[in-house]
Amino acid sequence: MTIILSFAAFGLFATRYAVLQKSLETLQKNRKEFVNFTPLWVASMAYDYTVASIVFIANIKMLRLFRFNRMLGFLMAVLANALPALASLGIIFIVAFAAYSLCPLLIFGSHVYTYSTFLRALETQFTTLLGRTEYFPLIKAVDAFWGPMIFFSFSFACVIFLMNIFVTVINISMNEVENNPDLMSPESEVVTYVVRSIKSTLGFGKRDEGNAMEYHGAFDSMDARMASLNESLDKMLLHDLAEMSLRQRQLGECRRKSSFPQPLPELRSKEGGGPRRKRDKTDTAT
Repeated sequence: MTIILSFAAFGLFATRYAVLQKSLETLQKNRKEFVNFTPLWVASMAYDYTVASIVFIANIKMLRLFRFNRMLGFLMAVLANALPALASLGIIFIVAFAAYSLCPLLIFGSHVYTYSTFLRALETQFTTLLGRTEYFPLIKAVDAFWGPMIFFSFSFACVIFLMNIFVTVINISMNEVENNPDLMSPESEVVTYVVRSIKSTLGFGKRDEGNAMEYHGAFDSMDARMASLNESLDKMLLHDLAEMSLRQRQLGECRRKSSFPQPLPELRSKEGGGPRRKRDKTDTAT
């Protein structure tokens, strides 16, 4: 994306330069002739927006590279944890900001230039949000009632109310991240440990015993968790084995109960020859 925008910025710069040279040549040939500088303005604005987009993407990538820093990692974890609440608050802010931009547009649009279009009204309200109050006398001069009413209600709703809610959400998320270190990425700790180990090995810095104890404590807690996990797995395995043996016993008993009964000894004697002959001899003797 950055490469595509860079080529686009180069093309827009060349276009702006060509349009500027053409406009200057036309103006030098006949100073009384009207020269339209609108294409030059459009090319200049497009070039500025493209360069701004490139700088914004580069800053985002730079912050992505700085995720190994502990403080920036903490800030990214706070923002990631507060993202659902910030999304809901952002929807409310957009609705309120659009409403407070449409209202001056409908009331003061025909009298004040800064509220003549919706985009200008958005820009004016945004600058008011940043603390620029030079438009207040203009709207007050147009309407002595609605001018101050809109200005102070906008300041209260967006500047005081919503901004304080934003700060509260960030503060709650910061406390949650501080109380739950699992929400932070372990990359910063790993990089810090590697850098300190390299420095201590090369002799550029002393080894921090407090951090070493902290790392050892983290490893000890990890070992304790692994031991508890192994114990839980052993208990589950023993329980499964006992349950399997009990089921096998029940299955064996069911098979013995459902099997065909064995023949009586008399039937066995009739089937075989030996016992029958002995009984016949005893009968003839009697």
